[in-house]
Amino acid sequence: MNDSRLRKTLGSLALSLGTALSVALVGAPVLTGTGWVSAAQAQSPFAAALYVNDDPITNYDITQKMRFLQFIGAAGDNPRERAIERLIEDRLQMQEGRRLGGRVPPDAIEAGIAEFAARAEISSEELVSRLTQAGVDRETLISFISAGVIWRELVRTLYGSQIRITDAQIDQALSLEGLQPTTEILLSEIFLPSDPQFAAQVERIIPQIQRMRSETEFSNAARQVSAAPSGPSGGRIDRWVNIQAMPPQVASAMATAPVGTVIGPIEMPGAYAFFQLRARREARQVPPDQVQIEFRRVALPGGRSETNLAHLERIRENVDSCVDFDAVVYREIPELPTGTVEQITVSQSELSSAERTELERLNAGQISAQTVENGALVVRILCRRIVAGEGAPSRDDVRRGLMNRALEGQAALYLERLRAEADIRYP
Repeated sequence: MNDSRLRKTLGSLALSLGTALSVALVGAPVLTGTGWVSAAQAQSPFAAALYVNDDPITNYDITQKMRFLQFIGAAGDNPRERAIERLIEDRLQMQEGRRLGGRVPPDAIEAGIAEFAARAEISSEELVSRLTQAGVDRETLISFISAGVIWRELVRTLYGSQIRITDAQIDQALSLEGLQPTTEILLSEIFLPSDPQFAAQVERIIPQIQRMRSETEFSNAARQVSAAPSGPSGGRIDRWVNIQAMPPQVASAMATAPVGTVIGPIEMPGAYAFFQLRARREARQVPPDQVQIEFRRVALPGGRSETNLAHLERIRENVDSCVDFDAVVYREIPELPTGTVEQITVSQSELSSAERTELERLNAGQISAQTVENGALVVRILCRRIVAGEGAPSRDDVRRGLMNRALEGQAALYLERLRAEADIRYP
């Protein structure tokens, strides 16, 4: 591994190992005034530059820490100030750990060094050798590892039993998309019914919508004519939509189209759809075949009739999530045979283009009923999207990650309190 890659890797690792459960304190530097710095630098290397609760930090400690931070690429704009801040944190962590009976077994030190080196794809011996060449002695590395080990164990002991990671939190974490780059777009929509009885009106409206370019025009039209639930809010879809989930003719146009472009009409079962581009961004998401969609689906005979639209409105009013969707539907329409409500879990890539478009517009718990298939109004509720398949993290991995994140938050507050209560003085 070359030195630049090593520094980048170790610099990132330094935030997760050793000081994994702490964050850099924000505020004015401890050491201020060029006169004091010059005086301290002129002293003996082993003279105390400052004290943390009567525990001295020497000029030699500061120099070593500066070299170590420079070696891993984490020295910042003012290496001396950064080194002093990190040394203060190290001392506070070690002092608190020892006060509460913590200790650092020798094998934990060696294991910590090995882990630190392995993340940079080098051996422990090579890491120590490179540090030595950079003027960093082994004790500086050991002090760094020791503070991290004792602090992690202390925080886990104090707070680990207080943190509960729920299945809902894991589901939410698994639903986050962020593995591969893709394009996301913000859209507004207009859905016009394709039922024969509306043909004359729709034929007159379509050319008018196609000529629109401003968001205001499109929004006003959506309020007046759109059959979608978003109509009253000007057709705005509240979530960023993965462009890959849109029909090909929409996706290809929206990938490069100027903001304000209107695409449509797109023929969907029982409807004509128009989409206006409001914004576009690059994001990181998982590919469609690794996104698993869970949703409920029910077909209401009679299409987009007044009766069905009234049923739909009451279903929306009474459904909070997928948990109660089935019961509400059967209670609202008791003549539906048992099993009419389908519970579907499928890879996003296996959905039809129309169904993908319908579901991609939704957040979990939202209901949509824009399509008519075989004379029936299709009502869908999105339950959840999760990352699944090869390369997806396991639930245990996600649980550990969420636990570590929660512990990091507790550790940061703990360290801030120790810092506020500490006696930090300069000779």
